[in-house]
Amino acid sequence: MWLYVLIIVLVAAAAAGTLMIGNSRENRTGNPEYDQRTKKNLAKLTLIYGGSILVIALLLAILLDF
Repeated sequence: MWLYVLIIVLVAAAAAGTLMIGNSRENRTGNPEYDQRTKKNLAKLTLIYGGSILVIALLLAILLDF
């Protein structure tokens, strides 16, 4: 059980780190063209992280019922 909680915490921390790096001042001022692509990439990564958390939560719920 504690392992699932650890995995969820790590995925959430990775998502937060991705958002922080993607929205950093260096990324916005370094290359304006990169900034335009970053928004699409951040949206995709957010969906991936959100989906991962959802799948892990569902698996945890299933395992706790059995």
